[in-house]
Amino acid sequence: MDNVCYVYPRARALCEKMGSNYHKFNTNYHKFNTKSDSNYHKFNTIMRKLFMFVIINYYLCNVILNQQVMARTIKGSQAAIQSYIFTTAKYDFSAYEKRIMYRLIEFAQDELKGIMIRDNMHKIEPTLFGREITMPVADILKDEDDKNHDKAKKAFRTLSQKHIEYEDDEIWQFTPIITNPKIKKREGLSKFYVFDEIWRCLLDFTKGYRKYELVTAMGFKSVYSMRMYELMSGQKRPLDFTFEDLKLRFGVKDKYKLVGHFKTRVLDIAKKELDESSPYSFNYIEIKERRKVVGFKFFPTFHPDKQDPELLQVEMRSKLSASIQISQEAYSYLRYSFEFKAEEISKNKKTIIEGEKKIPDFIGFLSSLVGPSRTAKNRIGYVINAIKKKTAEVK
Repeated sequence: MDNVCYVYPRARALCEKMGSNYHKFNTNYHKFNTKSDSNYHKFNTIMRKLFMFVIINYYLCNVILNQQVMARTIKGSQAAIQSYIFTTAKYDFSAYEKRIMYRLIEFAQDELKGIMIRDNMHKIEPTLFGREITMPVADILKDEDDKNHDKAKKAFRTLSQKHIEYEDDEIWQFTPIITNPKIKKREGLSKFYVFDEIWRCLLDFTKGYRKYELVTAMGFKSVYSMRMYELMSGQKRPLDFTFEDLKLRFGVKDKYKLVGHFKTRVLDIAKKELDESSPYSFNYIEIKERRKVVGFKFFPTFHPDKQDPELLQVEMRSKLSASIQISQEAYSYLRYSFEFKAEEISKNKKTIIEGEKKIPDFIGFLSSLVGPSRTAKNRIGYVINAIKKKTAEVK
């Protein structure tokens, strides 16, 4: 009995001690839980603020980027400005790939002028790394059926595998032209991304530029026609190329070892199509060393009757007063066959207008002056004096 009484108080004391420890543990646990919960809420609050900061900054950046940008509908004809880095590049693009490139050039030019293309079918969206482009698949087809989008898929696939090598005084870079192409089949829309580096290269005016009519350029069936059109567009002086350099430029380095094959399958095909549908074409002769053909000399030709009338009117309105009544053919002939500047036409407008009114077949008369004027010391003066003389004779 004594033993039992002795053990019980000890057990009771032990239990009380354990209970006290449990209470302390429970209290500490609740304190920890409360602190953790508080820290979690603080973390959550900070993350929410950070998230809102990112969203607001993204929104503001887009507002700033688009602040001076206006909506417009795509027009059927536009003079595209292509960076000289592309005009002088050596590449092998298919006709469909080139049409994608032409659209990119148009988009880049519009952005340069502060115009954002934002209709239902065409969009340019700024991204962290460049631009997201949306365009109809039909933009790269020439009145062709492509129900399964096979041609378009091939064009986007192969173009995404091509890169542009860029180099200036400070950097060298190797960048894919487009990335992550996607076609929405039911809607007939394509979407892809262009890196900033490519976007800048498109309109790198430190390398010079070439102007050409977008609708004409996109209408060619042969990639060789497109290539020659780029090189000849607006060109006024003869161009010399070695045979090997020309093959590199046309992407046929390992083809056409025989000069005759290259002429018939590349140059003649391009010339035929340009003669038929382009304001800019060419003639060419072989350059020989002894009996071997080592290169070609190209002579630019201009056909004013095939020039886009809408673009010509824009050019005339921007450079000449509205009161000047000079026909499209005469204006173009003076500009491109005799290298008149707009100011020189304006200066001699009375003589030109009077000559066009009184001289029968005025364009034919001007064409007769092309050869003799080349050897004149003052070509402009020679042509103007010839017009004055002929006008006086008609009286």
